[in-house]
Amino acid sequence: MKKILMLVVALMAVGCAEDEDNFSYSNPDMEQIEDVYMAYVQDFIDNDFEGIASHFQTPVMRRGNGLVPTRIAMTPDELMDSYRDDKANIQEGYKYSRIDCMYVRTMAVDLYYYLDAQYTRYNDQDEIIFEGRTLYYFSNESGNWKMFATIPAETDPLMCIPPSND
Repeated sequence: MKKILMLVVALMAVGCAEDEDNFSYSNPDMEQIEDVYMAYVQDFIDNDFEGIASHFQTPVMRRGNGLVPTRIAMTPDELMDSYRDDKANIQEGYKYSRIDCMYVRTMAVDLYYYLDAQYTRYNDQDEIIFEGRTLYYFSNESGNWKMFATIPAETDPLMCIPPSND
């Protein structure tokens, strides 16, 4: 646990600078991370809290945005409770989310990556009720790509690459 938390703290202190030579959508790890993330998004929309938890390794740090405090879930049950609370307090009228753009970057080849996603939340009249951006940190220490931290970020459409329609 200490290793993961220390890594997250170091990443927040240093920032998310990356070497552009490490960027490639042909990287199978990056493709798997995108798949995990998109499954997480669907589980979020569906209120499938067990599904959400299945995409994380614990402990999980979910950094707050000023309105929400930083939270650390030590167990899958704590993580599910955290998401239940989030969904109970989400923007009024929330129906679904769409990913506006995302990209994956390597931090330590074959071990740590982060996915940068900008998203929009809609109500049942397809009206925008929220736009956000979050960095999702992934590790494959368990043998599968799973998130271990999430950190909100300022939206910036110039930094994103739209997902491919493959």
